Parts: sequence; C-alpha cells; structure tokens
Amino acid sequence: MTSKYLVKFYFRTLLLGMIITAIISLITEYENVTHYLFEGQIGEFLAGLVWFLGYGLLIATVSQVAFFIYLFLHPLGMGIFGKIWPYIQLLLVMYAIFDLFYLRFYRFGVEAGQVWSFIWIPILVVAAGFIVARMKNRATDGANIFIPALFYMIFMTSITLIPFLSVEDTSWIYRSVFTLIICNAVQLLTLPGYIEASEKEKAERGRVTKSDINEQKREELRMQEAEQKKKEESQTKRRKNMKYKSKTRMAREEKNK
Repeated sequence: MTSKYLVKFYFRTLLLGMIITAIISLITEYENVTHYLFEGQIGEFLAGLVWFLGYGLLIATVSQVAFFIYLFLHPLGMGIFGKIWPYIQLLLVMYAIFDLFYLRFYRFGVEAGQVWSFIWIPILVVAAGFIVARMKNRATDGANIFIPALFYMIFMTSITLIPFLSVEDTSWIYRSVFTLIICNAVQLLTLPGYIEASEKEKAERGRVTKSDINEQKREELRMQEAEQKKKEESQTKRRKNMKYKSKTRMAREEKNK
C-alpha cells in the first residue's frame, strides 16, 4: 500500500472513532454533558464534546495499534506453528471469552452478584466477532480466513479492552467497547479495498515501488523453488523406477539360473 492510501486508512479510522465515541458518550452522559446543549450552555457542552472527541482519538489509535500488531502476529504464528496455528488461535479465542467475563466479574461482581451486568460484554464481542468474521470470509476469494478473522475480532479486541474493564464506572466501558468493535471491524473489512486501490493507481502511473520489486523477487523465488521441487520429485521417481527394474531383472536372472 502506498503512503497516500495508508494515510487515508489511518485518518478515516481516527475520524470513525471520534464520531462513534462522541455519539455514544452524548447518549450515556446526558446528565453530565448533553443537557447543557438544551439549557443553552454552549460553552459547557462544547468542552465536554471536545473531551469525548479526544477520547475517541485515543480509542481509535488503540484499535489501529492492535490491528497492525495482528498483521505482524498472524504471519509470525503461521511461520512458527504451521498447520496447528488455527487451533492455537481457537484456544486463545476461548481463553479471551472466559477472561472477558471472569476479569471484571471477579473484581467487581462477586459481592454484587449481578451476573448479567458483566456477561453482556463477552456476548457482544463474540456475536460481533462471528458476524464480522463471516463477512470477511465471504468477501475473500480462494481462501478460508474465518478463524484468523475471528481471532482478531475476539482475541485482539479482548486484549485492548482489559484496561477499560478494570474500571468500575460503566460509562467508560460503553464509550470504549462499541468504538473498539466498530473500528476493528471496519479496518478488517476495508483494508483489501485500500490495497486494491493503491495497486490500481500504481499500475495506472506505471510506478514500481521497492515493495513491488521485493514481491516480484519473492514470486520468482517461489517459482524457482516449485520447479526445483518438481525436478527432485521427478528424479526420485526415476531412481525408484530404476531400482524396481533392477530388482525385477535380478529376480528374473536368479529364476532362470
């Protein structure tokens, strides 16, 4: 992706985080901020709105950091664990679901005994995770990426929610969890569009970047490795045939003797 589309991707996510956080905060903080608008106290209202927008920038930035960590973590996991990486992802997803409930309930809900006020967060995260992962898998041709998308939407969202779940004030959770889920989903679903638009623009301009050259070299290397593997398989097959023919000839000679 070129820097132009990377900047677009970055700032649109920031803008989305600001808007979502501001809307949710104005609803949940009616008593503290929103009522100033209806009472004509514009200065007080704008001060609260600016604070909400700044908090939205923070949440969107956290979401982007988690997304780029995921883009690094996923290929690393595939390289280290290979075929068992999807199963490891599922185990981490199950741990994250348990931790989403247990962490907050153990800290604040054991004495209160109000289970529902603590279990709605993992239910929301899991439901959003399955919906977005299914959408992502349908939009991707030639590969099944349901588990990686589910891992990102549940595990990475859970990791970024930990600091906010440690606070007893539920208003922090409202203005954090919905923004994180929406920003994570939008980044996951829209990234291929930015990459495609970037590649199209580079092709139209005839521009070749260093990453394109490296990708071309990697493709040539993969082709060479595939050809070398094919040659080795052919040579192995020939040797086996020669051994088989040699054994057959020796068996015939012994039989004739």
